Amino acid sequence: MLRSGRERAKRIAIWIGAVTVIAVILWLDVMTGLWNELVILSGLAAGLVTFLLTVLVLDKLIARSTARRWSPVNRLALTEFLYSIADDERSEISRGEIVPRTLPHIDADTIDLKADLHALREQVVRERALLSEALGTWAQFLASSGDNDQVMREIAEVALQLHRVRDVTLEVEDEKSSASLAELAKQTQRCNESMARLEGELRARIRGEEQIAHGVR
Repeated sequence: MLRSGRERAKRIAIWIGAVTVIAVILWLDVMTGLWNELVILSGLAAGLVTFLLTVLVLDKLIARSTARRWSPVNRLALTEFLYSIADDERSEISRGEIVPRTLPHIDADTIDLKADLHALREQVVRERALLSEALGTWAQFLASSGDNDQVMREIAEVALQLHRVRDVTLEVEDEKSSASLAELAKQTQRCNESMARLEGELRARIRGEEQIAHGVR
């Protein structure tokens, strides 16, 4: 929510700045003869106005039209990603109830540390494989259609965090120290938090696509 608020404020600031520049150029054209005297600068000013109008208006209209046309496919891709991270035991996909999977925490009191670490690495491999499969199918489409940058970043963060967890399990296996176990707990928690953020971002984007499909925005 904080990031979306900053992005919205940034877009508003860009709009205000661009409108101000256009207003100043038009005011100089109407109220003074400056552009008649400075032909080269007047051409540059006209080009700037055209550029700003293209970026702020025309490109936005084209992007919105494209997003509306591809909205059903985009929604399908996002839904597939959401289903790919669903916990089979805690989720009920048929009712739209999705709970993301989490990695188990391993502490010093475990009965068989080596077996638990191996099981955790196996789960990490499965999680990465599921993400890779979904990415292989939809990544190119998501990157080229709609406003999916944040979703792609969240997916990449989950994949990187899974890699960090795998690395720390190897350190724990070698050192068997309280410090390495604490680091594993921290990285595992971060991974679970990344998965939860991804689930939230996917839900938000799916709601956005539904609004686009119904012409809400």
